[in-house]
Amino acid sequence: MDLRTHPDFDDHEEITFIADPASGLQAIVARHRIWNSPSVGGCRMRDYAGESEALADVLRLSRGMTYKSVMAGLDYGGAKAVILGVPPAEGRAALFRAMGRAVDRFRGGFRTGVDVGLTPEDVVVMKTQTRFVAGAGAMAPAEATALGVRESIKASLARRLGSDHLRSRRVAVQGLGKVGRRLAELLVADGASVVAADVNRDSVAQARRDLGVEIVDPEAIHAQAAEVFSPCALGAVINDASLGEIRATVVAGSANNQLAEPRHGAALAGRGILYAPDYIANAGGLIAVAADLEDKREDWIWQKLRGLGPSLTRVFERAEALGLPTAAAADRLARELIAETGPGQRSAA
Repeated sequence: MDLRTHPDFDDHEEITFIADPASGLQAIVARHRIWNSPSVGGCRMRDYAGESEALADVLRLSRGMTYKSVMAGLDYGGAKAVILGVPPAEGRAALFRAMGRAVDRFRGGFRTGVDVGLTPEDVVVMKTQTRFVAGAGAMAPAEATALGVRESIKASLARRLGSDHLRSRRVAVQGLGKVGRRLAELLVADGASVVAADVNRDSVAQARRDLGVEIVDPEAIHAQAAEVFSPCALGAVINDASLGEIRATVVAGSANNQLAEPRHGAALAGRGILYAPDYIANAGGLIAVAADLEDKREDWIWQKLRGLGPSLTRVFERAEALGLPTAAAADRLARELIAETGPGQRSAA
C-alpha cells in the first residue's frame, strides 16, 4: 500500500502500525507534523469496520490536531492513535499495558491521552508503562472541551444572530458522553433550552433527571428546530442523509470531523447555516493537555479558551471576504499559520 496516494494523506511525517499478539492490540499512530515539541493527540478505540476505516480516521484526526494546535496558538504538531476493536473486559488491562509500551517507544515524541472509547482508568494502566501520557493537569480535558464549545457557540450566535446570549436559545446536543453531558450542564446554567440525545439509555435517563432537558431519539436530534445543533458524538454527522434535515442556524460542537466530506461544508453555507470548524470549537481538550505538558495554571487555560471565539470570528470574516465555506477558510488560515513561521511563533490571535 502506498500511503501517499491515500485521499486523507496530507504529507504526514510518520505513520506507525502497532501489533501485540499477546494482548490482541492492533493500533495505528499517525504523526502529522513533527516539530521541536512533542506531537500530541488522544488515543481512541472503536470497533472499526477494518484497517482501511481506521487508517482514514487516524489520518484525518492527526491532521485536525495540527490545525487545532495552530488555531489555538499552541506549538504542538498534531498526532493521533487509534485502537482497532474493543477488547473483552478481562483483556482490557493487558491491551492498555501493551499500548503504553508502544507509546513509550516514541521516547516522548508522541504524547497521548483519553479520547473516544477510553476511560480515565485505561490511561492509568497506560501510565504504568510510560510517562508520556498527558491530561491530568489543572483542568480535565473534557471540562476544557465543553467550555471551549460554549465559547464557540456564543461566538457563532453573535456572528449569525447579533448577540451571544444563550438565555432562551434552543440547543440540540447530540451525545451525552463526558463532553456532551458537561456542555448540556453549562448551557442549562446559562438559561438555554436544551434538547439532547444519546444511544446510552443510562446517560439519557440521568440527563433528563438531573438537568430536566428534553430527550429525543438519536436519529432525530440533528433535525430539531433550534438555533444551534451541537454534535458531540462521533464524526461524519453532516452528510448527504442529514444535511437537508438540519434546521439549526448554527452548527458548533465537540465531535471531530463533523463534515463527512468537504463539500458538505459548502452545502451548509449554501443553506445559510453557520458552521464552526470542529477543530477550533473542540480545541479546549488540547489546551488542557498543553497546560499539563507545560505545567500551566488554570488561568492560562482560561486565557486560551477565551481566544477560541476571536479565532472563530477571524475565520468567519475570512470566509465571507473570500466567498468560502467556513471550513475551507479555516483550513486555509491553518495552513498559512503552519507555513509562515517556526514553532513557538504561530498564533491565530
